[in-house]
Amino acid sequence: MTKNYKPTTHMTTRSTCQTSLTKREGGFTLIEVMVALAILAVVAVAASRASSAYLSSVEVLRTRTLAHFVAQNVAADLRIQESWLTANSTQTMDTQGRTWQVVMTVNSTLSPALKEVNISVAPIIDGQVRSAVTDIDVILGNAEQDVGSLDLSSLNPSGGNL
Repeated sequence: MTKNYKPTTHMTTRSTCQTSLTKREGGFTLIEVMVALAILAVVAVAASRASSAYLSSVEVLRTRTLAHFVAQNVAADLRIQESWLTANSTQTMDTQGRTWQVVMTVNSTLSPALKEVNISVAPIIDGQVRSAVTDIDVILGNAEQDVGSLDLSSLNPSGGNL
Protein backbone atom coordinates (compact mmCIF):
# COMPACT_ATOMS: atom_id res chain seq x y z
CA MET A 1 0.00 0.00 0.00
CA THR A 2 1.48 3.04 -1.17
CA LYS A 3 0.01 6.33 -0.47
CA ASN A 4 0.70 9.23 -2.64
CA TYR A 5 1.55 12.05 -0.40
CA LYS A 6 1.06 15.49 -1.80
CA PRO A 7 2.08 18.55 0.20
CA THR A 8 -0.55 21.06 0.93
CA THR A 9 -0.31 24.71 0.04
CA HIS A 10 0.10 25.64 3.66
CA MET A 11 3.22 23.50 3.97
CA THR A 12 4.67 24.86 0.76
CA THR A 13 4.26 28.42 2.00
CA ARG A 14 5.86 27.56 5.29
CA SER A 15 8.80 25.93 3.51
CA THR A 16 9.28 29.02 1.35
CA CYS A 17 9.28 31.25 4.45
CA GLN A 18 11.90 29.10 6.12
CA THR A 19 14.08 29.20 3.00
CA SER A 20 13.89 33.00 2.70
CA LEU A 21 14.52 33.35 6.43
CA THR A 22 17.62 31.16 6.15
CA LYS A 23 18.93 33.20 3.20
CA ARG A 24 18.40 36.40 5.15
CA GLU A 25 20.38 35.17 8.14
CA GLY A 26 23.30 34.17 5.93
CA GLY A 27 24.19 37.69 4.65
CA PHE A 28 24.76 41.18 6.01
CA THR A 29 22.31 44.01 5.82
CA LEU A 30 23.28 47.40 4.51
CA ILE A 31 23.23 48.82 8.04
CA GLU A 32 25.63 46.16 9.28
CA VAL A 33 28.03 46.87 6.43
CA MET A 34 27.86 50.63 7.06
CA VAL A 35 28.58 50.16 10.78
CA ALA A 36 31.57 47.93 9.99
CA LEU A 37 32.92 50.51 7.52
CA ALA A 38 32.50 53.30 10.08
CA ILE A 39 34.46 51.29 12.67
CA LEU A 40 37.15 50.54 10.09
CA ALA A 41 37.39 54.25 9.21
CA VAL A 42 37.84 55.23 12.87
CA VAL A 43 40.59 52.64 13.31
CA ALA A 44 42.31 53.79 10.10
CA VAL A 45 42.30 57.44 11.24
CA ALA A 46 43.71 56.48 14.64
CA ALA A 47 46.47 54.41 13.02
CA SER A 48 47.30 57.27 10.66
CA ARG A 49 47.63 59.73 13.54
CA ALA A 50 49.81 57.32 15.51
CA SER A 51 52.15 56.77 12.57
CA SER A 52 52.34 60.51 11.95
CA ALA A 53 53.31 61.13 15.58
CA TYR A 54 55.92 58.38 15.35
CA LEU A 55 57.47 59.88 12.21
CA SER A 56 57.51 63.31 13.83
CA SER A 57 59.32 61.98 16.90
CA VAL A 58 61.85 60.21 14.68
CA GLU A 59 62.63 63.51 12.95
CA VAL A 60 63.04 65.29 16.30
CA LEU A 61 65.45 62.60 17.50
CA ARG A 62 67.41 62.77 14.25
CA THR A 63 67.76 66.57 14.60
CA ARG A 64 68.89 66.27 18.22
CA THR A 65 71.44 63.58 17.35
CA LEU A 66 72.91 65.57 14.46
CA ALA A 67 73.02 68.72 16.60
CA HIS A 68 74.91 66.83 19.29
CA PHE A 69 77.42 65.66 16.65
CA VAL A 70 77.87 69.30 15.59
CA ALA A 71 78.46 70.39 19.21
CA GLN A 72 81.01 67.62 19.75
CA ASN A 73 82.81 68.55 16.52
CA VAL A 74 83.01 72.21 17.59
CA ALA A 75 84.41 71.16 20.98
CA ALA A 76 86.98 68.93 19.27
CA ASP A 77 88.00 71.78 16.95
CA LEU A 78 88.48 74.12 19.93
CA ARG A 79 90.74 71.56 21.62
CA ILE A 80 92.71 70.69 18.48
CA GLN A 81 93.32 74.32 17.57
CA GLU A 82 94.03 75.12 21.24
CA SER A 83 91.73 78.12 20.91
CA TRP A 84 91.48 80.39 23.94
CA LEU A 85 88.11 82.13 23.84
CA THR A 86 87.85 85.43 25.66
CA ALA A 87 84.34 86.41 24.53
CA ASN A 88 81.10 84.76 23.52
CA SER A 89 80.86 83.71 19.89
CA THR A 90 78.08 82.87 17.43
CA GLN A 91 78.61 81.21 14.08
CA THR A 92 76.63 79.54 11.33
CA MET A 93 77.74 76.14 10.06
CA ASP A 94 76.68 73.95 7.14
CA THR A 95 77.38 70.40 8.25
CA GLN A 96 75.58 67.06 8.61
CA GLY A 97 73.45 68.06 5.62
CA ARG A 98 71.84 70.99 7.45
CA THR A 99 72.50 74.55 8.54
CA TRP A 100 73.13 75.19 12.24
CA GLN A 101 73.66 78.14 14.53
CA VAL A 102 76.38 77.47 17.10
CA VAL A 103 76.58 79.74 20.15
CA MET A 104 79.66 79.48 22.39
CA THR A 105 79.31 81.09 25.81
CA VAL A 106 82.51 81.56 27.83
CA ASN A 107 82.44 81.30 31.65
CA SER A 108 85.29 81.76 34.11
CA THR A 109 86.49 78.97 36.37
CA LEU A 110 88.47 78.88 39.62
CA SER A 111 91.71 78.89 37.67
CA PRO A 112 92.55 81.66 35.22
CA ALA A 113 94.20 78.97 33.06
CA LEU A 114 90.84 77.25 32.48
CA LYS A 115 87.63 78.38 30.81
CA GLU A 116 84.26 76.68 30.71
CA VAL A 117 82.62 76.95 27.30
CA ASN A 118 78.95 76.13 26.76
CA ILE A 119 78.30 75.12 23.14
CA SER A 120 74.64 75.44 22.16
CA VAL A 121 73.40 74.25 18.75
CA ALA A 122 70.13 75.23 17.04
CA PRO A 123 68.93 74.24 13.57
CA ILE A 124 68.26 76.91 10.97
CA ILE A 125 65.18 75.98 8.94
CA ASP A 126 63.97 78.15 6.05
CA GLY A 127 66.32 80.92 7.17
CA GLN A 128 64.85 80.99 10.69
CA VAL A 129 66.87 80.01 13.75
CA ARG A 130 64.88 77.52 15.82
CA SER A 131 65.35 76.89 19.53
CA ALA A 132 68.52 75.12 20.66
CA VAL A 133 68.16 71.35 20.60
CA THR A 134 71.38 70.47 22.40
CA ASP A 135 74.16 72.04 24.42
CA ILE A 136 77.33 70.72 25.97
CA ASP A 137 79.88 72.15 28.41
CA VAL A 138 83.60 71.76 27.84
CA ILE A 139 86.62 72.91 29.84
CA LEU A 140 89.43 74.45 27.83
CA GLY A 141 92.94 75.01 29.11
CA ASN A 142 95.28 77.83 28.13
CA ALA A 143 98.50 76.17 26.99
CA GLU A 144 100.44 79.38 27.68
CA GLN A 145 99.37 79.63 31.32
CA ASP A 146 100.22 77.20 34.12
CA VAL A 147 97.18 75.73 35.84
CA GLY A 148 99.09 75.61 39.15
CA SER A 149 97.58 74.58 42.43
CA LEU A 150 94.28 75.85 43.69
CA ASP A 151 93.63 77.16 47.21
CA LEU A 152 90.06 76.05 47.91
CA SER A 153 90.03 77.14 51.55
CA SER A 154 88.57 80.49 50.55
CA LEU A 155 85.46 78.63 49.30
CA ASN A 156 84.69 77.09 52.73
CA PRO A 157 82.70 79.67 54.74
CA SER A 158 83.50 78.03 58.10
CA GLY A 159 87.24 78.36 57.45
CA GLY A 160 87.91 74.73 58.38
CA ASN A 161 89.32 71.93 56.30
CA LEU A 162 87.32 70.66 53.38
